[in-house]
Amino acid sequence: MNQIYIVMIMICILSMVTMVLHVRSQIGSSRQEKMWFIVTFIGIAAGALAELIRDMLDSRPLSDEIYRLVTVIEFSITPMMPVFLSRACGIKKPAVPLGILMAVHAAVEIILANSNMVFSIDSGGAYHRGEFYFIYIFSYAVSLLYLIAVFFILSKRFRYRNQITIIASLIIILAGILPSLMDREVKTAYLGMTFMAIILYCYYDSLTQKDMADGLAAQNMRIKSMQHSTIIGVANLIESRDSNTGEHVKNTSNYVSMLVNAAKEKGVYPETIDDEFVELVVSAAPLHDIGKIAVPDHILRKPGKLTEEEFEQMKIHAAEGGRMIHQVMDGSTDEEYVQVAYDVAAYHHEKWNGKGYPMGLKGEEIPVSARIMAIADVYDALTMERVYKKAFPVEKALAIIEEDTGTHFDPVLAPIFVELIRNGNPPENSAADEEKASVR
Repeated sequence: MNQIYIVMIMICILSMVTMVLHVRSQIGSSRQEKMWFIVTFIGIAAGALAELIRDMLDSRPLSDEIYRLVTVIEFSITPMMPVFLSRACGIKKPAVPLGILMAVHAAVEIILANSNMVFSIDSGGAYHRGEFYFIYIFSYAVSLLYLIAVFFILSKRFRYRNQITIIASLIIILAGILPSLMDREVKTAYLGMTFMAIILYCYYDSLTQKDMADGLAAQNMRIKSMQHSTIIGVANLIESRDSNTGEHVKNTSNYVSMLVNAAKEKGVYPETIDDEFVELVVSAAPLHDIGKIAVPDHILRKPGKLTEEEFEQMKIHAAEGGRMIHQVMDGSTDEEYVQVAYDVAAYHHEKWNGKGYPMGLKGEEIPVSARIMAIADVYDALTMERVYKKAFPVEKALAIIEEDTGTHFDPVLAPIFVELIRNGNPPENSAADEEKASVR
C-alpha cells in the first residue's frame, strides 16, 4: 500500500480528532452546534479509517465480512457529511429531507451489502464495483450539491460575507472528491473532506463570533443609552430643586461636548483628550452637580446672596458629589467612566490658581475633565437667569471668562471655548444684570 496514502489518511483522522477536542472547549457556539460539528468530524474520521481498512484488506483473501462491513460504513457515512455540517451551521429545514434520503441510502447499502449489487468482493479478496454502484454515486452527488448550497446559504445568513472563502472551500472539496469518484485509484476524497470541514468550521465560527461581537456592541449601546437617560433624569431631578427646569444640564452637556471635541481637534492635551475621553466626559457632564442633593432647599432656592455660612454649606456639594459617584457606582466594570464622573463632580469648582474648592487643587493638578466642566458650568450659570440673578449677555459672560483665564480657568481651554461661542454666534439671553454675581 502507498505509504503517502497511509500518512494522508492518518493526517485526516488526527486532524478530525483535534477538531473534536477543540470544539468541545469552544466558547460561543451552542451545545447543539457543537454536537453536530463533533458528529461531522467523527464521521469523516470514521469514513477515512474505514477506507484505510478497506484498502488494507483489498486483494487479501481474509474475512470478506470485515471487508463488507467497513465498505458499508464508508458508503453510508460519507454522503451524510453535508447533512451533519448543515445542522452544525444551524440550517435545519433543507437538511431534513436530505437526511431522510441519506438514511434511506444507508439502509439500502446495508440491505444490499451481501448481494454484490452495489459492490462485490471476489474469492481473492479484490473489491469490484457492482451493477448498482450508481446508487452510491447518486447519493454522493446529491450530498455534494447540497454542500455547495450550504456555503451560499451561510453567506446570506450573515452580514459578513467572504466569497473567496466560499469559492476556495468549494474548489478544495471538488478537487478532493471528484477525482476519487471517477477513478478508484485516486484516494483524495477524505483529504478534501477534512480540509473542507475545517475551513467551513472556521468560516462559520468567524461569522458567528463577528455577529456575537456586533450583538454585544449593540447591547452595550442600549445599556449606555439607558444609563445616559437615567443620568439625565437624576441630574434634572436634582436641578429642579435649584429652581431650574433642566436646561442647565442640557446646556452644560452641550458646552462640554463642543469644547472637548474642539480641544481634541486642535491637539490640546493629546495624552488625555482622545475619542474615548470625549465620550466619557460628555456622558459624565450631567452628573457634575449631583452633590447638590445634600444641600438644603432653603439655600438652593435663596433669591439673594448667600451668607458666608450658607456658602460653606453650598460648597459641600462638590465633595459630596464625588462621594456619591463612588458610592452609587461602586462595583461598576467601567472604571474609567466612574473616574471621569468623579472628577467632574468633585473638582469642577477648583480654580487654576489653586483658590477653588473642595481640595484647592492648582493648575494641572485639576483633572482635564473638571477644567472643561468648570468653563461650561460657569458660562451657563452666567447666561442663565437664576433665583439670585438675571441672565448676563453673551459678550459680558465671555468677557468674564476671558478675565478669569489663567486664574479661574485653564489658560489653554478657556480661549478655545470663547472662540467657539463667538464663532457660533449663539442667541443672547434676555436683558441682564451687569453686576457680576457669584456662581454657585
